[in-house]
Amino acid sequence: MHVHVLVAVKELRMAKSRLAESLSAADRTDLVAAMLHDTLGTLVEAGLAADPSSGITVVTPDPAVAAIAEEHGVQHWPDPDPTRTGESGLNAALVAAEAGLTSDPDSTDLVALQADLPALRAGELLDALAAARRVGRAIVVDHAGTGTAALFACGTGCSLDPRFGSDSAALHVASGAQALEGDWPGLRQDVDTVADLEAAARLGLGPATSAVLERIACTPDLGRPFSP
Repeated sequence: MHVHVLVAVKELRMAKSRLAESLSAADRTDLVAAMLHDTLGTLVEAGLAADPSSGITVVTPDPAVAAIAEEHGVQHWPDPDPTRTGESGLNAALVAAEAGLTSDPDSTDLVALQADLPALRAGELLDALAAARRVGRAIVVDHAGTGTAALFACGTGCSLDPRFGSDSAALHVASGAQALEGDWPGLRQDVDTVADLEAAARLGLGPATSAVLERIACTPDLGRPFSP
């Protein structure tokens, strides 16, 4: 079996609103772009772009995000309805991208992955994929215990059926996905708050995110230097 990873990203300027009290709009944009760079870099490191029968596709309405995908040598898919915002728009974009894939669905497993995983390690994702392949449709619950860091659809006839949004982990499990158990801290550590950034930093950030945080130098709400 091969694997295709879908990473859906909305417009950079609209991302990470929960960091608005801590970071300027420009810094938030730079941070989101950096985390995407690190996430894609890890996927490429895992060998998913090298296998011609596998792949990585970034789904986005943002030309800047598409350019980042191109920098990493991965595909990008235009959001079919960029006017649709929020999590319903994310789910619709993933469904459309899944339908548009040209790979054989009977020999290609699918992963919907968050774009803000700056501490992700390639081995974590590959280990979680191996676990998902034993059960079919599965999720990795995020560090908060309520969100979904990764959604897997493995095996013939299995589709993603994404339910991202508030309490997405519970929604995915209720729809038949199995929550995987595994020691994958970088895979689970998505970033929405300053506390999340600090937790990711303790795990070890990718180079792009580290560079942005070194430039930002401090988190105003904490009033002290931030050391990635």
